Amino acid sequence: DIQRIQEVVKGIFSQEPARVERVTEGVSTYVYRITCPSQIFYLRILPEEGASFSPEVTVHTRLRQMQVKVPEVIHFEHYNKLLQRSVMVTAEIKGRPLSQSTMLSQKEMEAILREAGRDLACISTVPVEGFGWVRRDSPDAKNLRAEWPTHRAFALEYWKADVAYLAEHVLQHSEVALLERALSCYDSWLDSEQGYLAHGDFDTTHIYQENGRYTGIIDFGEIRGASRWYDLGHFHMRDGEFLPFHLLPALING
Repeated sequence: DIQRIQEVVKGIFSQEPARVERVTEGVSTYVYRITCPSQIFYLRILPEEGASFSPEVTVHTRLRQMQVKVPEVIHFEHYNKLLQRSVMVTAEIKGRPLSQSTMLSQKEMEAILREAGRDLACISTVPVEGFGWVRRDSPDAKNLRAEWPTHRAFALEYWKADVAYLAEHVLQHSEVALLERALSCYDSWLDSEQGYLAHGDFDTTHIYQENGRYTGIIDFGEIRGASRWYDLGHFHMRDGEFLPFHLLPALING
């Protein structure tokens, strides 16, 4: 209901914005672009009743204290009465995502990825209690807590069900055996003792640049506790999907 959205925005900003519009790119949250005379902001609304943006506020605050380039949170409500949801407003990270920056050369892209890699290294030092999705049930999440006590439980949550489905509909018996063999060979990798913050959806759609210069990382709606290599693994899976060359080596270098 755009009228309710506009009413919420009026209650947050002292000066009425020039425009409020829905941003369709958001997946985990509802996102609205708020255009003010001198700056752009983004209103995010959680779709789940009872969930809170508090953990994301904690993440943004800690990372900015560490000089990581992430959006500044300028407003947060654990529960907005009008929308009956948690809301958060962030400042803009200027520019456009690398996935839409095909005008840049590979050399320029790699320089941006090295800077993003330095920020990613800081992100993956933030400790999380447990593994899996960061819990959003607290209005004051000073400590980040995840839903699973062990990395093994998080990693194998859907393993049996997924393999059974694939065996029935997609894979041959020999391929299922190879999957089980791979799990057995690398079983010790599941014994991570400490969870660390993972962006959760780290790829070129969330790394921003302006005029060939790195400006920051957006969208921490998929945060979770994981091993320190989770985001690198996710980036590797998506590398080359939007651009004609691979950027993982530059990210790792950073």
